[in-house]
Amino acid sequence: MRCDVFMCMVLAAFCCAQVARAQTEPVPADAVRKTLELLTRRVQEMESAQETGRRRIRELEDRIAQLAVGSAGSAAARERTLLLGGGAGSGQGNLLNPQITAFVDMGGSLSSDGDNEARNRFNLREAEVDLRAAVSPRADGVVVIAVGEEIEDPFGDVEISTEFELEEAYLDFHTLPEDLSLKAGKFRSAFGRNNLLHTHDLPQVTRPLAVQAFLGPEGLATVGASLGWLVPNPWDRYLELTTQVVNADGGAESPILGGPEAQNPAVLGHLNLFQDVGDTSSLELGTSFLYGGTSDDRDAAAYVLGADATYRWRDPERPDFRSFLLQSELFWSNGDFDDEVAGLIHDQNLGLYVFGQFQFDRSWYAGIRYDYTEFPNLESRRRNDSDWAISSYVSWYLNEALRLRLEYQHLERELLGESEHEDALLLGLTFFIGAHPAHPYWVNR
Repeated sequence: MRCDVFMCMVLAAFCCAQVARAQTEPVPADAVRKTLELLTRRVQEMESAQETGRRRIRELEDRIAQLAVGSAGSAAARERTLLLGGGAGSGQGNLLNPQITAFVDMGGSLSSDGDNEARNRFNLREAEVDLRAAVSPRADGVVVIAVGEEIEDPFGDVEISTEFELEEAYLDFHTLPEDLSLKAGKFRSAFGRNNLLHTHDLPQVTRPLAVQAFLGPEGLATVGASLGWLVPNPWDRYLELTTQVVNADGGAESPILGGPEAQNPAVLGHLNLFQDVGDTSSLELGTSFLYGGTSDDRDAAAYVLGADATYRWRDPERPDFRSFLLQSELFWSNGDFDDEVAGLIHDQNLGLYVFGQFQFDRSWYAGIRYDYTEFPNLESRRRNDSDWAISSYVSWYLNEALRLRLEYQHLERELLGESEHEDALLLGLTFFIGAHPAHPYWVNR
C-alpha cells in the first residue's frame, strides 16, 4: 500500500512537471494521453486492492462469528475455559513454565457481641499461590496451595487454627474431540456458581451461609474426575453439562458428604445455560445435583439439589463505569444422617442467597445480600432451626491488583430454642502479585 501511495506521488509530481513545461513549451498530445492512461490504471489497481482488503475483512468477520457460534459465542464460554483451567496456561506459550500468582486476602471485624472470639480481631483469611502451565497443547496443569487462619462458628465455642492446604491440583484436558473437556485430580466442585470461587474472588467479604451449611465453610473441593460437554442443541445456545465422580469424603469439612468412612464415590452434575439478552445483558441459568454416602453403611446416603441464576447488565455508553449484577442460588437436601441418640434419621433442609450489585464508577461497587439456611447436618438441632442474615457492602479497586471492601452484616440464629443475633462491620483487603489471574466473567476484576 505504501508503494501505491509513493507511485501516485511520483506520478502527480510528473504531471505537475508536465504542466510547468506546458507553460514554457508545447507538450506532445501523445505524452499527455499516456500519462493520463497510466494514472487511470494505477487508480483502478488501488481501488481493486482496497476492495480485496474489504472482502478479506468481511471473510474474517464471518469466520469469527462462526467460531463464536461454535464455542457458544458468549462470556460463559470464556468462563468455562477459565474455571476449568484453560486460558491461564493453555497452548504452548508457557509449556512447562508456570505462570505464578500469589494472592493475599486479609480481614478484620468489629462485632456487637464482645464475647464472640471469632470477631473483633484481624485475621489472615488466606494466602494462596496459584501455578498454571501448559503440559501439552491440549492439557494444562494447575496447582493451588493455600495457608490461612481458620475460625470456626461465629456462635458458641470458637476454634482458631492455622491451616495449610492443597486447594487444587489437577490436569485439565481442555480441547478434546466432540466439545468435551476432562479434569482429573483435586478441584472445586461444579455445584452452582459461588462454590467455584476461591476466597479472594468472592463478591462479598463472607461466603453465603447456605454455601457454608451445605457444601462446607470454604465450599466443596474433593478428588476425582470431571467431564464437561458443550451440548449441541437446535436452539444454538450455550448449553454445558458437567458430570463429576469424586470421593465421598468431601474433604474434611463437608456437612453433607460423610468423611473418610463414607462409601465412595459421590456423583455430582451441573447443567448450565447461557443466553445473551440484547447487546448489553446476559442471563445464566443452572441446576445442580449431588449424591453421596454419609457413612460406611450403604443405606445411609444424602443428596442435594441446587438451582442458580445470574443476570448481568453493562451500560452500553459506559461499559467500564456502569454495570449491574443479580445472582441467586437455592439449595435443598434430603438425606439420612446418624444421630447419637436417635440413630439413623431422615431430614430435609433448605438454603438460599440472593444479592444485587451496582457499579457506579470505574472502581466502585455497592451491593446487598440476603442469606437464609437451615442446618443440613448438625448433631443436635430441631427441624426448623435456621440462620438468616442481611449484608450491605461497598468495594473499591485501587487498581487491578488491590481491592478494599467494607461490609455491614446483621445475623440471627435460632438453634435449640435459643435466639442469638449479631451486628458486625467486616473489612476485607485483597491483593495479588505475579501473573494476572483468570477469574469467572461475572467477578468484578
